[in-house]
Amino acid sequence: MAKRFLWSICLLFGLANQGYAEEFEVQAVGVQFSPMVVVLQPGDRVSWTNMPAHLIETIDVMVPEGSEKILTEMGVNVSFVFDREGVYVYKCTPHWGARMGGVLLVGNPSDIEGIIDGYMAEIEKDKSLLPAKGLLKKFKKQMQQQGLL
Repeated sequence: MAKRFLWSICLLFGLANQGYAEEFEVQAVGVQFSPMVVVLQPGDRVSWTNMPAHLIETIDVMVPEGSEKILTEMGVNVSFVFDREGVYVYKCTPHWGARMGGVLLVGNPSDIEGIIDGYMAEIEKDKSLLPAKGLLKKFKKQMQQQGLL
């Protein structure tokens, strides 16, 4: 009887937590994503809309280790749930030269500043990642303003 009660409580809290997942919308506006930075919790969903001439591609060296690659089709509105805590940098590949990209902070990773520094080091190794430098600087500034750094 006690086990059944315990399982019922666990199930109730598990279902209740699913109900609290948030949904965030990022819109393609010209050659920018708005908002450029989204702070969310594991299990939350991000949807990209107004994507007729855009796509989403995560930058392999700028996502948490073990994350699945995201590469969407051009012109398709998409939605993904992010379960792995960390910092994700993504881009619109056709407009990467115009610095069209964004950053997702999922959860509360232990060393956000260290993650940013590591991503900056990757930019020094691979100049094709240079547009991410401005994104990361804006991300860092926003995190400082919000007291997360």
